[in-house]
Order: sequence, then structure tokens, then C-alpha cells
Amino acid sequence: MSYSEEVYLKAAAVLEDRKRSSRLTAAARKEEVYAALPEVRQIDDALRSGAVSMTKLALGGQADLGVTIDSLREHSESLLAQRSRMLMAAGYPADYTDVHPSCPVCDDTGRKPDGTLCSCYKEVCRAEALRELDANSGSADCSFENFSLEYYPKTKGPDGIVAYAKMCRVFENCLHYAENFTTDSPSVLMSGRTGLGKTHLSLSIAKLVIARGYGVVYQSAQTMLSRLEKEHFSRDGSGEPYLENLLGCDLLIVDDLGAEFSTSFTVSAVGNLINERLVEHRPTILNTNCDENDLMRLYGERTASRLLGEYAKLFFYGCDIRQIK
Repeated sequence: MSYSEEVYLKAAAVLEDRKRSSRLTAAARKEEVYAALPEVRQIDDALRSGAVSMTKLALGGQADLGVTIDSLREHSESLLAQRSRMLMAAGYPADYTDVHPSCPVCDDTGRKPDGTLCSCYKEVCRAEALRELDANSGSADCSFENFSLEYYPKTKGPDGIVAYAKMCRVFENCLHYAENFTTDSPSVLMSGRTGLGKTHLSLSIAKLVIARGYGVVYQSAQTMLSRLEKEHFSRDGSGEPYLENLLGCDLLIVDDLGAEFSTSFTVSAVGNLINERLVEHRPTILNTNCDENDLMRLYGERTASRLLGEYAKLFFYGCDIRQIK
């Protein structure tokens, strides 16, 4: 599970809000009970006084300390029992004024008693990651369920290819990739003319992979490279976490590679990103309208050869869907 720093910060804020809400609810219930049963307030005051007394005795170190503390403890237990009886007699649950966390497993801390991450925290991270994906891509309308193959011709084209048959296999490959994704999955190069569904299917993969608990970073090439370039030349080192997230996320998806404004920096950044993730065996999906010659011209022989030689290739067929809809 490797998400962006923003996702972790937002997930932590969600858990903190849950804790705050639980405390506020308990405080409001306590005031409600105090108004209806003033005796409960007196008991709570006595319990607090007893706790203070035990602390003072423990610090004082008197000779009969054990006997005195046992006596105070018995008195506190008697008061608690009396408090519970009063609440239930008035129609309240015995624990009505207690703090009830949203998650009883981790008490809304995000970690179980053994120190491992709680499932509630993982679920919050997934939800925040999906929100981040939507904010970065406008992916709300993209899923495997609403990807239509009916826009692809079912008859042979001038090249003798039946686009519908080819795209059925592309769709099945993408769905299989997402359903079976692991951090050992291969990197994929999606290529083909504009408007053939590359963005839709890569976003569908991203959503399903996130839902399965993996960290995904999705960016257009232009946005990613503009941010890298800006932060690379900043003097405060603020770009390092972003680059580290690009390099370290479970799955990186870059949309529209080759459409960015090309500079010596962008060429180098693309090459380094591709190389580093291949070396670390981290899966990447690249979408491009470029053919092999374009990739060679834009990024040089070394980077293009790694893309063409070490990425699984998915070629998209058909006509621009946006002109058909």
C-alpha cells in the first residue's frame, strides 16, 4: 500500500475527525445525563477525586500504601456500579456516556493493538486515493462497466483488421491486468490513435487496482513533467516527495505520453522515470498516440528501446470514439 503524501495526510485527518466526533458525542451525552440525573455528576466528581487521591498516594510512598489504594479502588468500583444502575434505571445504556470510537478495533487510531494497520485505515486510504484520482483525471465516468465495445467496427477495415475483435481482446487484457494486479505485474505500453479508449481503460484499471488496496498515481504527461520541472528548479527541495511518490508508488499511470512540450529536461525525466521503475520492478502503464518512430524521435533510442523491448504492448484499433458518440 503506497499512496501519495496527500492521501496519507487526508486519511489521518479523517480518523482525527472521527475521534473528535466521538468525544463530542460523549460530552454531549454526559451533559444530557447530568441534566436528567444530577446524582451522576456527583458520582463522576467523586470518581475524579478518588483518582487524584490515588495518584498523590502513589507519589507519596507511605507505608500502608497498598491497603489504602485497594480501599480507594473498591470505593471507585462501587461508585461505578452505582452509576451504571442509575443510568439503566433511567432508561440509558450503562455505557451511554462513554466515548464510542467508529472503529472498536483500533479506537480510530489506524493501528491495531499489535501495531499493524487497521482495516478501517486502509479503507479510508482507498477512499481518499479514489477521490485524488478523480480530482487529477475527472475519472468519475470511467469504469470497465461502462466501457462500450459497440463503437468499434465489426467488419474488416482497409487493413483487413476487425477492430471489434481486437478491442475485445484489449478490454479482456486490461480487466485481467486490474483484477490480478500485483507489484510484480508487467509494465504496459498502450498505443494507438487518439480517441480509441486508452484513457478510459487506464482509468478503469486505476480504479480497480486502488479498490484492491494498491497505491496508484495517475497523471497526464504534461502535468507530471511540468510539476517535475518546476519543483526540480525550486530552491526549497519541495519536489522530492513528488518524485519519490512517482518512483515508489505501486502503479504509475502516465496518460498522453508524447503530447507534452518537449525540452531537454522532459526527455531526461521520462527516460529516468522509465529506467528507475524498470530497475526496481515497479509496474508502469504509459498511454501514447505515438508510434515507434515517434518514440524514438522524442526520447532517443535508449529510452524507446526499453519501452518497446521491456513493456507489454497493447495496440488500440478503430476510429475516434468521440466523433461517433
